[in-house]
Amino acid sequence: MVNCLNEELKSELKKILTNNELDENQIYNQLKEENTIDVLKNEFQEFISNNNSSEEQFLVKIKNKANKLNPEKHTNIENIQKEIILKLLKTENILINSQKERKIVVILDNYSVHKAGLVIEACKILNIKLVHLPVHSPHLNPIDQVWKSIKKYMAHYIFDTIEFMEELFEKEFYRIVNNDSFYKNWINKFINFN
Repeated sequence: MVNCLNEELKSELKKILTNNELDENQIYNQLKEENTIDVLKNEFQEFISNNNSSEEQFLVKIKNKANKLNPEKHTNIENIQKEIILKLLKTENILINSQKERKIVVILDNYSVHKAGLVIEACKILNIKLVHLPVHSPHLNPIDQVWKSIKKYMAHYIFDTIEFMEELFEKEFYRIVNNDSFYKNWINKFINFN
């Protein structure tokens, strides 16, 4: 959102992050309302009468339903939250306006969350290109190159105070990351960028 130039789009994206529909308690209460004892009895009765189901199949259905309604099983609520986020991101205004924004490239390692379906789908919608580094390649991670440069620079100093060390670190960090040639050289060296 920081790079977003369209204020209306930025506002819509902020609203998604604070949307009440994503509240865990609200989702759980809605699940409880939709799955009262009577609703569950009817659903199970219908399952038994429409299927020549075995006792084992019936027990599996009960177990699956119990898992789905279990408030301690956060994956159920997380899956509902993911569906809501994608639904909100797929509004016409967001789909059209996000493609007009400047493309953002995010370089990632192979942590499983970085390859999650929600992340990939949201990035497509928001005009974000994900570049995954090869497995076991920390030397390709640009932030590791920044840390290496900072360590080399700071090794020549003796620090009298923490404040002096923090100030020096911050100054060198921004000198490196704000240097166009740093990331352009990195991209040319390590990424086949389209």
